Order: sequence, then C-alpha cells, then structure tokens
Amino acid sequence: MARNTAKFDWSLLDRQGLVDSFTKISPKIVNKQLTVDKYHKIISRHIKSMLPINAVKRTDIMVEHGYSYLGGTYYSDDDKDKQKCIEIVLVYNPVDEFITVNKTRFNRLAILFADTILHEIIHMRQFRRRKFKDLPDYASRAEKDEQNQAQSYLGKSDEIDAYGFNIACELVSKFKGDEQLITQYLNEDQSKKRRKSNCWRDYLKAFDHDHNHIIIKRLKKKVIHYLPHARVGKPYRTKEWIGR
Repeated sequence: MARNTAKFDWSLLDRQGLVDSFTKISPKIVNKQLTVDKYHKIISRHIKSMLPINAVKRTDIMVEHGYSYLGGTYYSDDDKDKQKCIEIVLVYNPVDEFITVNKTRFNRLAILFADTILHEIIHMRQFRRRKFKDLPDYASRAEKDEQNQAQSYLGKSDEIDAYGFNIACELVSKFKGDEQLITQYLNEDQSKKRRKSNCWRDYLKAFDHDHNHIIIKRLKKKVIHYLPHARVGKPYRTKEWIGR
C-alpha cells in the first residue's frame, strides 16, 4: 500500500482486508513473551507500513494487567493541511514490563484495529464533505459526570454515523448476516442481561437502556442502513466516497 497521505486511496480499504493485513505480524507476537516496548514497536511499525497514519504509545493505570487497549483519533485540521490525520493509540498499564498475547486476543485486536480505522475514515469523509466544519455537540442532561460525558460524546451526529457502521459490522458477524435476528437483537431489552460489552451495549448503557431515546432511535436507523455495507466491509459503495 502507498504511504503518501495525499495520494493514498482510502476507498480501497475494507474490514476483512485490514484484518488480514494486520494479522501478518501474528507469528512475531502470538504466544511470545515480549517487553511492552518490543510489542509496541512491532505493531506500530507494521501499522505505519500499511497506512499513512501515526501510531503512538500511552499508559493508563485503568488498563488491565497484561493487556493493551487500542483506540483511534481523526484530526480534521491535519487533514485540511494534507498531513497525516489518523492516529492509532495503543495503551498499556504503566506497571507492566512484559506482555504475552494468545491467538484469540490477537485476533480480537486485529478486528478492533480494522473497525477503528474504518471508524476514523468515516469521520474523514464527514469533515471533507462539509469542508472541515464542525457540527454542534450533543447537549446531555445527565446529572452524573461520567454519564454526561458518555452521552455528550456518543450523542454527536458524527459518532452516531461512525458507530452505526461499526455496530452493523459487529452484528453481521455475530448473526451471520441474518437481518431478522439483528433487528430482534436491536429491539431487545438488554438492561438485565449479562453480556459482553460491545458498541451497541455501550450506547444502551449511556442512555439508560431507553429504546425511546432519540439517540438510540437514530442509531438503530443508522445500523439498519449500514447492514448492506457491513456485509462487504465498506461503509460506502462508490470509489469516490472519500474524495476531497
């Protein structure tokens, strides 16, 4: 893949292709005890060889020992200046010196990497289409600070759009593309169910599992809209979708 950010064709990326590209470093990582620095170096170098993006290392005491968390950010100002504008962040517990990742955890990391990249390039498209203008934030009325922050972030129109695609991808994989089962899952009351966290459940938690909340309603519509796109692993159909 080309690494010049001004010439890179983001429209070529798809979810499975990103997963496959990421897993090429599996032999260097899976079931090997590595220092955190070595582990990070292997992953960050590989990511930067694949895509014209930045990869950075951070620490946080909230990260579970022996794990690394992965997130991403899109910087519209850098994109406007035709600089690298997507950043992948790998976060480690500051106490950990070594890390060992089994195959299952590595495969999950590969999927998370793919979903994060697609999430951020959806943001890229949003800003490019409106000539890099910001949209008003969502005004949460939650009284608790933690919930207020979560709602303020997840309630943004841009995030509803990007997470709508991410959730569609998760559910297409989970239910093997069965739209009826996906719709049932989206309409289900999950407030008393103990299930693994995913993007959909993060939204439900933030908005008190209220299926009548305007944000949850908007998100459901986005997820259903993106199901055909999720089946092919691309958020948009045409090659020109990411153009300036």
